[in-house]
Amino acid sequence: MRSRPIRRLTGAAVGVALTLALLTLAAVPAVAFDRATGQKVVLRLINDARADRGLHALRSCAALSGAARAHSVDMIRHDYFAHSSLSGAGVGRRARRAGYGVSGCSQWSVGEVIAWGSGVRGGPRAVFKAWMHSASHRSVILGRRWRDVGVGCARGTFQGIPGVVMYTVDVGRRAQ
Repeated sequence: MRSRPIRRLTGAAVGVALTLALLTLAAVPAVAFDRATGQKVVLRLINDARADRGLHALRSCAALSGAARAHSVDMIRHDYFAHSSLSGAGVGRRARRAGYGVSGCSQWSVGEVIAWGSGVRGGPRAVFKAWMHSASHRSVILGRRWRDVGVGCARGTFQGIPGVVMYTVDVGRRAQ
């Protein structure tokens, strides 16, 4: 068996290789984004997972959907990722502000899961799969007490990465 000499790449060769790699990445088509479809897919995945476990389906709630969508837009617009907005508003305050009221309720509670991704990892199925592989996120999605849900997503540049899709799912229950 003959040994072959190890060849070292010159600076120019490294530059060419790096340029080719970047051009290859740039040539990958962007994943199409349709907010309404993405939100519907997430809702269907949530209710399918709940049905598979004998849980009741969550009903879409306009107020929670508005709160979820606004939070996703806010996180993209202001380049942060957190359950509390930059002003300190948590999911409860955001839900009330969007019209998910507490008046006349003997019990009122809300919960939230958030995620972001880009490319194939930013698709609704990939994000849902990641949530279901996380015990804390899965427990919110499959929580028995929830009755209402709102799903919101937004696309933009996040932390310098273009084409990021930000997802927020707000769940709630109001009991009279």
